[in-house]
Parts: sequence; C-alpha cells; structure tokens
Amino acid sequence: MKFTPIILPVLIASLIAIFLLAYTWQRRTMRGARPLLPLLLGIVIWLVGSTVEGLFFNYESRLFWSNVQYIGIVIVPTAWLVFSLYFTDRAAILTGRNIALLSLMPLATLILVWTSPWQQFFRISLVLNTAEAYPFWEWVPGPGWIMHTIYSYLLLISGVIILAQAYRQSARLHRRQIGVMLIGAIVPWIANIFSVIVRSPIDYTPIAFLITGTAVAWGIFKVGLVEITPIIRKRVIDEMQEGMLVLDEQNRILEANPAVLHMMDVQDDVLGKPIAEVMARWPELLVQFQDEVHAQAEISLPMAGQETRYFQISLSPLHNRKGQQTGQLIMAHEITQQKQTEISLTKAKEAAEAANRAKSTFLATMSHELRTPLAAIIGYSELIQEKSELWGYEKIIPQLGQIGAAAHSLNGLIGNILDLSKIEAERMDVVCSQFCVATMIQEVIANIQPQVDKNGDKLLLELADDLGEMNTDQTKVRQILLNLLGNATKFTHEGTITLTAVRQTTSNTILFTVKDSGEGIPNEMMAQIFQPFVQADSSFTRVHGGSGLGLAISSRFCQMLGGTIAVESKLGEGTTFFVTLPVILPTQETAVAQGEPS
Repeated sequence: MKFTPIILPVLIASLIAIFLLAYTWQRRTMRGARPLLPLLLGIVIWLVGSTVEGLFFNYESRLFWSNVQYIGIVIVPTAWLVFSLYFTDRAAILTGRNIALLSLMPLATLILVWTSPWQQFFRISLVLNTAEAYPFWEWVPGPGWIMHTIYSYLLLISGVIILAQAYRQSARLHRRQIGVMLIGAIVPWIANIFSVIVRSPIDYTPIAFLITGTAVAWGIFKVGLVEITPIIRKRVIDEMQEGMLVLDEQNRILEANPAVLHMMDVQDDVLGKPIAEVMARWPELLVQFQDEVHAQAEISLPMAGQETRYFQISLSPLHNRKGQQTGQLIMAHEITQQKQTEISLTKAKEAAEAANRAKSTFLATMSHELRTPLAAIIGYSELIQEKSELWGYEKIIPQLGQIGAAAHSLNGLIGNILDLSKIEAERMDVVCSQFCVATMIQEVIANIQPQVDKNGDKLLLELADDLGEMNTDQTKVRQILLNLLGNATKFTHEGTITLTAVRQTTSNTILFTVKDSGEGIPNEMMAQIFQPFVQADSSFTRVHGGSGLGLAISSRFCQMLGGTIAVESKLGEGTTFFVTLPVILPTQETAVAQGEPS
C-alpha cells in the first residue's frame, strides 16, 4: 500500500460522504431522508472503493477494489432516479415490480463485473500499467459495459429532467433544494462523460464527488434538504382551498396556488410578476395594504361581468434565518356565500323591523281612530240604557248592556294594542309619582271584583302592614295587577284567587303574588306566555276570550319599571305569578341620590 497525492481529493470526498450518510441515517425517520439514504450509500461505496484501490499497486488488489466500486456505481443511477421520483411526489410508480425491473440491469452488471476474469463480455481486455508514478488501467470495454453505461446515463438524465421540471414550478426555497441536487448529480456526470470520451487513465468521477458532497452538505444544513420534501409541500399548497400568495422583497409573486388564481380570476402565468400588475383592477386595495406588514381584513373584489366576491385575508412577513424580512405571505379565504347570507339576513332584518314599525304605527293610528267611535257607542248605549226604563223600553235594557259590555271589551283590547305598539316603538313614557301601595291595591280590587263575582270565585287579599309607599309609575303597576288578576279570573271558575303583597327590605322591593286554583299552564307553553298573542291553549281563547296581550304588556311594564315577572304552574292545579318591583324607580333613585328633585 502506498499513499499518493491523487488520492487526497477522493479521500476527502469519501469522508464527507460517510459523514452525510451517518447524519442522514440518524434522521432516517424524516420523510426527506429515506430516499436520500440509498443514493448516499452508493456514493460512499463508490468513493471508498476508489480510495482503497488507489492505495494498492498490485493487479489483484486493485481489481478487487475496482469491482467493489461497481457496487456503488450501479446503485447511484437507480437511487438517483428513485430519489427524483420520491422528491417530486411521484413515488406511487415505484411499485415492487417496477423497482425489480430497474434492478435487473444493475444486478446483471455486477455479475458481469465479478466474473470478468472468465469472460470478455464486460471487459475485453484489462491491463494494469505500472510504468507511471500512479498505476492505471488500460482496458477495452465490452458490450456489457456499453449497455451498463447507456442504461446508467438514461437513469441519470431521467432524474435530471424530473427535477428540472420541478425546479421551474417551485418557489425560491424549493428551487434551492432542487438546485443543490442537480449540481450534485450533473458535476460528477460531466466528469464521468469526460473520462469516458477522452479515455483518461484517471477517472475524474470520484474526484467530482467532492463537489457533490459539498453541495449536498450545504443542502442539508442550509436549506433543510432532509427535513422537508418541497414538492410534496407544493402539492399540499396546490390542493388547499385557501388562496396563498408569496411575495419577495420587491413585491413580485414567488408562489401562487390555484385557489388564489381562481379567486382573482387570473391566469397561471403570474410567477415573477409584480403584485401591482396582477391586481391592477383593484388599485384601491393596493393602496389600502401597501404599507402593511401584519394585517387581517375583509375585502370585496368586483369581478368583470360578475358579482362582487368577498374574502378574508391575512398578511404576514417572511424572514430569513437572520431575521431579515425577505417577503410576505398573503392568505385568502373566500367568504362570498357567507357574506351574501349576512347581507340577505341584514336586509331581511331591516325589512322586518320596517314592517314592524309600520305595523306599530298602523296599530297606534287605528287604535286612536277606533277609540273615537267606540267612545260614542259606549256613551250612547249607557245613556239609552239609563233612559230606556223612563221611555218604556225595559225589554231592550239587557241588549243594551251587552252592547256596552262588548264595547268596553273592545276598548280594552284596543288599549292593549295601543300600549304594546307604543312599547315596541319605544314611545311609551314612564310617569313617576308617589302613592300608597295599599290604596292602589284596593282600587285594583274594586275594579276586578265584579268579574270575580261573575265567575263565582273567591278573591283573598294578603297585604303586609309595612307596604308603605312606592315612587314609580302607578298606572303601570295598577295595569300589571289588573292584567294578572283578570287573567286569573278568566281561567278560574268557582275557585280561589289570592293577591299577596310583601315589602322586601333587603332589596327595597315589593313582591306581588297572584295565585289561582285554575286550569294551569302546560310546561311546553311556559317559555312563551310572555310573548304577544300567546295563550296557554288556543281553545281557551275561544272559551274564555282574550287576545294574549295582557301578560306580554305586563312583562314589558315590569322591565320598564326595573322589575321582574316570573311564573310557576302545574296543569290542573293552578298558576302563580310573581312580580318584583323596586319601591323607587331606578332612574328616580339615581336622581334622588344626586340631589335632584324627583
């Protein structure tokens, strides 16, 4: 064995290749490492065999290590093609059958190489020239070597073409990775072609692998050759429903997936073009985001001959390893359908609100218009009823009473409609006054007593001694109690109705309770009874009358007075309403606290 200077570059290349193989092996679970391992293994065998061969000067040793090199030589072209297919996400064609077919020629070559002393199909003649300072082979290739070389070159050029196509379709980071592998493959290939054509006594291919090793090392440690598989990433990006744009420092488009091209209604030849040129149809959008680095916004893009489309976009900067901004990432998600739905709902809501206001205005107007003739009907019916006995028309007195009762009922309904329309139109005023609670309750009882007696009910009154006075809207408190008691009398026959009033000193409120032993309310209706025009059972409306407005108005009045209303009921056993009202109206309480007159 003897060391010669010509071995040095091959030795360095061998060490680099061994290091890269070990490094990649440690990261073999990473997706980008698996296809790289066979290629690096072939290069290591080739280079180690070449290095050791250069240390020997005798025929047998050099021939042995020359044959060892061929193990790596036949692996490299096949592994290169496999790597190219895997790297560009075409590994699906690498079935077991296809890999076996690719391996036939390498296996046949190895058999011919190792049996060449007994046949001349691979090497017609082989002589070791030791006359020079560095021994070299003088040999005549056979048909087997020519077939092997053509096959290997076809695999190499196929892999180069596959990666070159991917290079044209990839963004900057991806191009760096692909470029590293192209350099690593083309340089030794050129060296090999040169050695074959000029019949050089020195094979420059192993020496050229020094450049390959350097390029691959740079690719692994600088651009993440092992960590990511760029074409697979590109496929994921291409299949994203969200649009993606990548811009460089000059705002030129480096990457644009199909989704964003469809969103902008542009062709696919936008790579390298300024974003201002591609989006020239929307200059106001460019002005809006020209100085933005981080941004999230909803935008609308009017399309040529189409309706406006809406997008949710986000802008974020891209940085290199030194933290310097190298570009910008723009993500876009189309929300046209969602936005159109929102617009439709908004329009429908506005239309409904307008219709509701029109309804309230109409009801208020009609209520006023109806009250005028009703007042005349009520007045004249009562007058005629008073005079009928004097005039000798006693027989029509009951009919006149029915007319008056119906007119009073209609007048009450109109009053409820007018109150509800004022509440919904926010035109209902709160008139505050100070009054005695017990006196107000007695007035309510006097008003409701005839209806209670008519149904054969018993009305019980339980009032605390310390009720005192309230400073709130007396009319509304009275109306709440009248509505609740009136509701109780409608659905209670020959039963008991109890009105209770208790002062709650801790909260400075008064709790009014109206309990009846009537028909009760079904559970499924409990959540709806405070809505307008709702009753516990529609059949009750036909039997007992009423419009379903009393409880709705009572609930609204409680809210206006700063109080609450609640209900408990059991079907067939009765219902209890609880009304809690502040002793002092909240606005009045604030005014008193600030020293203003109440």
